[in-house]
Amino acid sequence: MTVWPRVRRAFRSAPLFIFAMGLGFFIAVLSGPGSDSAVQTGGTTFWQILDWKTSTGNWFPDRFEHSGVLRNDAARTQPGYTLYTVAPELSLHLIDMKGREVHRWFVPKSEAIPEARGLRTLYGLLEPQVEGGYLYSNGDVILVYEVKSLGFPATPLVKLDKDSHILWRTAIKSHHAIQLVGDKIYALTGAIRDLPPRPNDAALAPPPAPPSIGEHVSILDSDGRVLSSHSISDAILNAKNMRITDELSGGFSFDALHSNSVDVLTEQTAHFIPGAKPGNVLISLRNLDMLVVMDLDRNTIIWALRGSWRHQHDAKMLPNGHILMFDNEGGLAHGRSRALEIDPNTAGVVWSYDGAENDPLNSADNRGGVQRLSNGNTLINESNAGRLLEVTPDGAIAWEYVNPVQSEERGKKIIASFGLTATRYEPSAVPFLGSEVSHEAIR
Repeated sequence: MTVWPRVRRAFRSAPLFIFAMGLGFFIAVLSGPGSDSAVQTGGTTFWQILDWKTSTGNWFPDRFEHSGVLRNDAARTQPGYTLYTVAPELSLHLIDMKGREVHRWFVPKSEAIPEARGLRTLYGLLEPQVEGGYLYSNGDVILVYEVKSLGFPATPLVKLDKDSHILWRTAIKSHHAIQLVGDKIYALTGAIRDLPPRPNDAALAPPPAPPSIGEHVSILDSDGRVLSSHSISDAILNAKNMRITDELSGGFSFDALHSNSVDVLTEQTAHFIPGAKPGNVLISLRNLDMLVVMDLDRNTIIWALRGSWRHQHDAKMLPNGHILMFDNEGGLAHGRSRALEIDPNTAGVVWSYDGAENDPLNSADNRGGVQRLSNGNTLINESNAGRLLEVTPDGAIAWEYVNPVQSEERGKKIIASFGLTATRYEPSAVPFLGSEVSHEAIR
């Protein structure tokens, strides 16, 4: 046996090795003479810390005294139903404007994500979460789950009927977000890149690259079968007339891109991006603070933009040619989150909302969403704060909802994070609810 197969196995084991080293270091810090006295004398163990809800990235300090609908200015809101996921509960909820739940979807993780009990999650120690739910008019939904793990967190997409029965699970693994366009599903997919096979003259070849995340945009049919898959990294390398590859040449990064949203350009929106055509996709690359447009047919990047935003999520084209996104950390003067509308030709800010001075938006760097409503308001998902806001163009809050899923940890209130996306549906878009839901409930 040559040395290269052993090297390849070593690289495949690298994530587990690194995790074990970090785990050992953390245990040593907690048990060493310089560790916090509360941990030392209070009997708190490392495993208890792992069991803290706030250590999962799905529970956060609760900033609010009350939950449910806190504000509802019926004269200024966009009537309808709001769909959101509760990340650690693996549940999807549809509520009316008064915060009353009109429908709920849930499947136990043992059925939806059986792989969540495997080695890469330390046999269930690392918990799964649900990031997005996408609703059909008949009540069917597609759920985007993720599993914190020793590798890439992508998992199969799962489609449920309105009674939460599983209709299908995809073979391909998705993460963060999808978009439904007609009878097709555009999904961000990925996995740990396998090391390429060694050539016959292996002794003369350079050593293999370290493992990294291979991120793709995949197109699926209505039954979740893969029609095509397109590498984002390859598209960047194919963009010969752009300097995006320079961003990837500064050294090895396991998660260099971190794609987190995909938006398919239409006849109405494509002409606002130079060189774009319908069917191209707008992608948010969080770890580059960059937006790109990818031509799936040619497998290349045709447009890229950076601006004042940082660690952004949920970027999408608006009918007026602007781009709306959730900017997690781009409020440079004060480090807060904001909903951001920009002109793609200049990267200039057209509109933004970052909250009040005594009540800023703050969703850290890993979640957040926005939706422009038909009345001109913007629905903002302040995910990690567990809050949804409907904000008018002049910055007034017309509707405010705080997640009722709350708990207490170490004597302090904590709140469950929403997933990445929240969506307001007009009443005509949810006929599966039937006539039992009154107009009064809609307002």
